[in-house]
Amino acid sequence: MATTWRPGVRGTDGALPPLPVLPQFPGMRGYRQLRGSIQSLGFRHAADLLREPGRLRAAGGVFGTLPRAETDDGFRVLDGLWFPGRGGLWQRVDVPFVRRAREAWQTSADPRALTAAAVTDVLETLARDHPMGLRHIVLWELCCLLKDGDDGKGGRLGGGADAATTTDDAAALGVHRSEARLLAAAVDALFPADGAERRAAEEFNDVWPSVRLRRAEHLADLLPAAPDDHALAALLGSLRTRSAKLRFLAYAARRAQEGGDPRAAATTWLGALRQATDAPELRAGLLRAATALADAPSAAEPTAVQAWTNDLGIGLSWRTPHVPGTRPATPVTYAVLRFDDDAPETTTEITRIDVAAPEARLLTAHDRAAPLGRVLRYAVLPLRGDRVAGVPRVTAPVLVAPDVEALLTKPVPGGVQVHWRPHPAAVDIEVLRYDVPDVGAGRGPTVVPCGRRGLVDDALPPGIYTYRVSCGYPGPGGTVVRSPGVHVMARVDEWPTPVAEVAAELAGDRVVLGWRAPTRGWSTLVPWPGGPVEPGTDVSERFARLTAGDPPGGGAPELSEPRLRAEDGRDLLLEVNPPVAGRLRMTAVSVLGDRAVAGPSVVVESPAPVKDLTVVRLARGRANAWFSWPEPAVLVEVGWHDGTRGDSRRVPRSTYMQKLGAVELAVPDTACTVTVTPLTRPDAVAVPAPPAHAALPAAHLPPPPPEPPLWRKWWRRWLRTGARQG
Repeated sequence: MATTWRPGVRGTDGALPPLPVLPQFPGMRGYRQLRGSIQSLGFRHAADLLREPGRLRAAGGVFGTLPRAETDDGFRVLDGLWFPGRGGLWQRVDVPFVRRAREAWQTSADPRALTAAAVTDVLETLARDHPMGLRHIVLWELCCLLKDGDDGKGGRLGGGADAATTTDDAAALGVHRSEARLLAAAVDALFPADGAERRAAEEFNDVWPSVRLRRAEHLADLLPAAPDDHALAALLGSLRTRSAKLRFLAYAARRAQEGGDPRAAATTWLGALRQATDAPELRAGLLRAATALADAPSAAEPTAVQAWTNDLGIGLSWRTPHVPGTRPATPVTYAVLRFDDDAPETTTEITRIDVAAPEARLLTAHDRAAPLGRVLRYAVLPLRGDRVAGVPRVTAPVLVAPDVEALLTKPVPGGVQVHWRPHPAAVDIEVLRYDVPDVGAGRGPTVVPCGRRGLVDDALPPGIYTYRVSCGYPGPGGTVVRSPGVHVMARVDEWPTPVAEVAAELAGDRVVLGWRAPTRGWSTLVPWPGGPVEPGTDVSERFARLTAGDPPGGGAPELSEPRLRAEDGRDLLLEVNPPVAGRLRMTAVSVLGDRAVAGPSVVVESPAPVKDLTVVRLARGRANAWFSWPEPAVLVEVGWHDGTRGDSRRVPRSTYMQKLGAVELAVPDTACTVTVTPLTRPDAVAVPAPPAHAALPAAHLPPPPPEPPLWRKWWRRWLRTGARQG
């Protein structure tokens, strides 16, 4: 007898026949969903689902409780899927068998009946599509359960996942013992453990054949390169054929683009991308070709994508193409993509717009998160489902670098003051000055130092200037990308020269002010309301208001006409008679045409005399003085003198007001004179006011007590000394 297995000869030495070829992938789409549904119903595998209705019906019959012989009613799976039938015959699981199982579930009283019938309907579709499909699925499930040591219901088979698979393990899952031993040996020898290969095998049929070529290639790398499963080998062969075809199309597209034919390149890239929608290099090639088409002089303007910048970011608009008399079978979806110029490899999808109607219409989109300081392009990619429906339309380069806002100029003495409001993201501001309005003048621009919000460009000769203000934003590689820039024109007029110095001197009750005439323009001294101004400040508007009428506040001083000093004929003199109890600020102003600039200032004071001075003694060494405050003085000096000695102190106006006009003095008991003198500001030229005097008589003191007798003094002294000695 033969000792080995050969075709047509049965072995008799107990050796195993050749191991069967196990499936290397489930071989159906949606396997994971099917497997989850079977497990949620409480079945170990699909074979249990197909035979369960008959068992439930037999258990409920009259003879269900009668004893029966111990027989192996397991199913066979190595050569097709077979269940034991009547008379010891095997019944093949085909489409009619599955249909009968579904009908049995539909009429069953089991609470799982409807769900089980729906899952059985999926198995019927699988059996109809492929005669060996059910056997493929059941055998894959059995191999996974045996390899993982799982009984399908949360328990363990045999010694677990790490132990060898036995015949009993296979029989426990319902496999007929005639095949259990061979199946267990094949699983141990050939079937992979749970891991990346098995997960890739279960997903591969969901991905391929489809347009997800790159995902299918990734999964194929995890599977055997030359599988024994003929179905898997056929799928891998078709995948390799498609990959080779796409490589050739990509090569042809690159050659066309290098040859200066972007239209042919775009068509070739589009054909390749329709067969592999998840290939980023194909989409980048299509966008690069579409960009070349948009930049070509023959680009179609009516269908181009227009881009603009506004407060909402970047706005886009385009028209959908329409062929009269046609209607698309599938609605078109437009995907708006953003990418850096010359870098379509990395794109960002901004939005998607669904268009159901076929008529042409204007569509718009906005990109509110466009990055600053980068040259961008936008592409509108038409899609029908997951497939690209046509060559995308690409915008011209868009620089997202906002300019400054509220750019204004103001003339200042000898130059121009420029103000603006920068963008918060700007890192620096650059200002260029052109000597003529034409930006393209032959002489190059001058860089003007500036702050973040403005500048003062002084010491300029009269003329017309143009300023260009641009913002800088951080660009790629640490560079600074500048905005296009905003231009503004400014006129520099001829300004008068400010007065250098004003001298003041007293002439009785009048003040004489003298100053040297400016080198450019004429000058005068005017009463200046309010606080002082910095010499050289533009006071054109204020000077015009002052000269239009009397200065505010009333009490205008008496001013003489400015006259030339006789000594040198170049200095100007002005006599001022300030009003009593008043303060006056005289400011030199130089005037040339409509322009006026301020010069130095002089404060003239003429305090009022102190009136109603009254002095009253309060007690020994103390007295109060009452008087009317001499406006506009801020200090007075209050003192006393008795002919040989005296004292004084300064009293501010705030202390005087706080004490309600009473000033307390430390005075001697002898007769003295109290004097109150107004004090002027140290920076003012003052017409002195006479001090006020009031006599303070001597204090009336009680007579001193009489002296004690001499014996009383001796007695006190003896008591003190005797007490110490004792």
